[in-house]
Amino acid sequence: MRKIKKAASIAAAILMSVSAASCGSTSSSEDGKAADANSVALQTTASGRDLHESQQEVIDDIASDSKPDDRKLENTNIKWFSFWDINPTSSDDKDIGVDLALFKSKYNGTIEYVSTTYEKKFDDLAAAVLANESPDFCGADDMDMFPKGAIKEMIEPIDDYIDFDSELWKDVKTAADQFVYHGKHYVGISRVDPAYIWVYNKTVLEELGIEDPVEMFDEGNWNWETMFNMCKDFADPENDKYALDAWYYENALTESTGVPLIGMKDGNIVNNINDPKIAKVQEMMYDLQKNNVVYPKHEHEWNVRGGKDKWGTGLASGLTLFYPIGFWAIEDALSVTAPFGDISKGEVMFAPVPCDKDSDAQYVPSRVHGFCIVKNAKNPEGVAAWLDCTRYAEADPKAKEVTITQLKEDYGWTDEMIEMRDRIYQMAAEHPVFEFAQGVSTDISGVTDNIIKATMHPSDPKSWTQVVQENEKKLDYLINEAQEKVAAQ
Repeated sequence: MRKIKKAASIAAAILMSVSAASCGSTSSSEDGKAADANSVALQTTASGRDLHESQQEVIDDIASDSKPDDRKLENTNIKWFSFWDINPTSSDDKDIGVDLALFKSKYNGTIEYVSTTYEKKFDDLAAAVLANESPDFCGADDMDMFPKGAIKEMIEPIDDYIDFDSELWKDVKTAADQFVYHGKHYVGISRVDPAYIWVYNKTVLEELGIEDPVEMFDEGNWNWETMFNMCKDFADPENDKYALDAWYYENALTESTGVPLIGMKDGNIVNNINDPKIAKVQEMMYDLQKNNVVYPKHEHEWNVRGGKDKWGTGLASGLTLFYPIGFWAIEDALSVTAPFGDISKGEVMFAPVPCDKDSDAQYVPSRVHGFCIVKNAKNPEGVAAWLDCTRYAEADPKAKEVTITQLKEDYGWTDEMIEMRDRIYQMAAEHPVFEFAQGVSTDISGVTDNIIKATMHPSDPKSWTQVVQENEKKLDYLINEAQEKVAAQ
């Protein structure tokens, strides 16, 4: 999901080892009891809506194009371990992905869903591996599977199955090299992804006479300050109007500085809590919260507007101004994206995460889109074939065109949306920002999450000065502990 930032490149080998410190807490649940492997459910899911005939013809042409390194699979079924189904089962009008369509066409491949929860995924995976009931593969998108999984031997190297110097994989080798532990690659990266975008309802903004953020961006006027003023002017708590909703705005704004809270420098883990750029954005975030611009989740059982997992509610009705979230939320069926507005009528639009007006670049909070082979997987060759298909979906121009056609014809995307999507992906390739906390340790990621969100805590916001005073030494201690463990390896 991204092409790597200089700081990340320098840090690659160390980071992979660094997270060794985190692994101790991933193998058991909070009460110390191992997860029951039998609690992991195996499900065979439906295939979702088929591609249009013309789209399927393109996929079949790509699949039939024989190559010297094509794989010969004895077993074409692979087991996917996650808290979400990789098959398109969220709604009847959800399209099959190009990668999955290629896997089906080229290998007659099928994917079975082994379900877990976000909270228990490490416990459940460890239990399955110990019980010799390993699924075949899991995702790396949340930036927390590696290197924890490698350290705790829940995932295994993929170098025996993927040649990162090959024509298919060479464009993502730089990214893949960030996920090396003891000289081995552990993540098959399909692409670098922008982690967040700033979604809004264009029609609502026009009706309210509010300037379009994309036009502001084109004019060089989309930044923290202008976004802050728009939020403050829009918010009207007495009438249930709040400028921001969702769970991601704190991370998005913090990373838009170009500086992760936990970074790497000269091969060492760095605590950036005293960086003035982070201080500047966090002070603005504190003012945002104090101006009541954020939907009060604490008054609604800690849910976003509309309830648990009801993404986008409030945009179409004009009660919410901006919805910071990932592309995944609007790259979906119209029945799912309806709360954002009617995409097919051009109501929904998005801009990149705003940066400081004095920033030297448009920094894009980023992550990777990739997969790992589970330890003792029964069908690693099948996973490798799937990984090849995920790369073809990104690298083959005809395959990418099918994805664009799906977005336009099935999900209602406009040319303006497609163009901005391409621009944000390009900016992510040029200036990605990766937060490394998840890859170091569970203890560190827990502390950093609280730090990043403290100034915008809906019921108890704290000034950035107070946040630093309360957490700097604690974070330094955890980082030093992790660094020592890396050095000892």
